[in-house]
Order: sequence, then C-alpha cells, then structure tokens
Amino acid sequence: MTLTLALIMPREQALLAAALAPYLAEVAPQARIDPTDRAGQMLNRKDVTAFWILNTPQRIGFAIVLNLPEDRRELSEFCILPQHRRQGWGQEAACLILQEFPGRWRMGLSKSSKEAVAFWGTCLSILPSIRDLREGAPFTEHQTKSYTFDVAGAHDD
Repeated sequence: MTLTLALIMPREQALLAAALAPYLAEVAPQARIDPTDRAGQMLNRKDVTAFWILNTPQRIGFAIVLNLPEDRRELSEFCILPQHRRQGWGQEAACLILQEFPGRWRMGLSKSSKEAVAFWGTCLSILPSIRDLREGAPFTEHQTKSYTFDVAGAHDD
C-alpha cells in the first residue's frame, strides 16, 4: 500500500465541505456544525494544516492537524471515507500524518463513533513511532476520551 498526503488548498473548500458533511454526521450527529463553515474555518487558519489522504489519484480521506503552542499538535479531524475502510488505509494514513510532525500529540475520540474508538485504540498501540501513550478525559462533551502521546522523529532512538 502506498498512500500520499497532499495539502488541501483554500480553493478546495467545497470539496472539503462535501467530505466533512457525512463525517460530521457520523462523529458528531448531535452537534450543529455547518460543513461549509467548518471547511472555511479550517482552510483559512494559520494554525491548521489540512491534508487529503490520497491513494493516487483518488481522495480516500482527509486529516486536519491543529498546530498548538510549544510545538505540539492535535489531530482535530481524521477520516477514511466509508467505501475505503477496513483495507489498512487508515493505519497507513495515520502513520504518514503523525510522522509529518514528530513531537507531542493529543486527540479526542467521538462518543458517536465506536469504530473510531476501536481503530485508534489498536492503531496507536501498534505504530512503532508512538511513545508515552496515555488515555485521558475527553476535551468536549461530544467525546468519550482522549489520547496524548509522543511521536518519535526519524533520528530519535
């Protein structure tokens, strides 16, 4: 399997909004989030890096990384589109994204997506670059728990 990442450009707001709509319905069905507004916010913030997950030439998902102070990151959104799930793409994409930014990470897991909870629990525990994995309290009322962890860089031991 060979996935690649491509930056999502502001001119692709409509494409991201179309991908966000079913994702938000899955992970936060009770939240009233407009996908077009959310896409615009994410693509025009200086502290956000948005990626398409590509199985060239096809877009099979997306990831939104929030760049926090002190060189920390939050995996704000991560989605492999439903028709591409259960093929190993999620784990490969997670590895690619996390390796893009070695250092301290955090992420919250949706109450509404039992699949995401199962995926991340397994994925984070088997990725070789993950260190100091800890489970914690949710960041929002729409989440069931959170994870914090370090991603080792290419030159770390």
